[in-house]
Amino acid sequence: MAVQRTSIFLICAGLLLGCASLPSVAASGSRAVAQTPGDATYMINGRVFTLNGGQALVEAFPGAASKTVVEVLGDPVDGDLDGDGVADAAVLLVETTGGSGTFYHVAAAINQNGNFVGTRSVFLGDRIAPRQLVIRHGILIVDYADRRPGEAMATPPSLDASKYLVAREKQLVEIKLEEGEVIAAGEVVIGHEVRSFTPCGAGNAAWLIGASPSLVTMQASYHLNMSDASPYAPLFMVLTGQPVDRPAEGFGADYPAGFYAKKLVHSLPGASCSP
Repeated sequence: MAVQRTSIFLICAGLLLGCASLPSVAASGSRAVAQTPGDATYMINGRVFTLNGGQALVEAFPGAASKTVVEVLGDPVDGDLDGDGVADAAVLLVETTGGSGTFYHVAAAINQNGNFVGTRSVFLGDRIAPRQLVIRHGILIVDYADRRPGEAMATPPSLDASKYLVAREKQLVEIKLEEGEVIAAGEVVIGHEVRSFTPCGAGNAAWLIGASPSLVTMQASYHLNMSDASPYAPLFMVLTGQPVDRPAEGFGADYPAGFYAKKLVHSLPGASCSP
């Protein structure tokens, strides 16, 4: 699987918070734990698969001759998904059922005291071409090629596609963006006459537009996390929103650009733009 790096600033893909958390695997039975992501238990289309060495073989139904095979593609990737400072993991799962389809899914294995608990998977597609799987700033990013609407399955996938996911209550929730909305990670400073956001990879700070839907939430998070910090200390945040023009007047007029923040994905005290 070829690896390509993806900037988390100005990624045109989904990132909506406030989504309802998916039911956990525990709803269908005991939450199995494992010492490696390749031995964890995952849920695919309502069915539970416990891997052994990165593979599971399950009868399509009791007594059936056909088997459903689920395998981990490539190596799991590490990264903190639930903000506890401990590395979790993400895996690509390939499902075959004996027919012509090869179905790709992405899932996470949450590290709980050294044991990995698998999540419900998120479907990517049939016979796609995976390109990258990475965890960055608490977001699971999977890039792949798919087919255009109406193209035959025999056509090699060539349409760039991505999914962006966050962990909510130990489950993956897909992040969806509206038209023109982007994901941006960087440093936020809020104080007297200052309301700035410096995205990773950008040389200059942007003014946070006062009408931003997430501004109140951002201010609350900033004051909560920075109560003991020196004035105007930056707090690392991951946001969704849109780059916009700076205000014509007021303090924001001194900035080169503005940022209209729609959602606060999470605040990461002590984090930085470095991978």
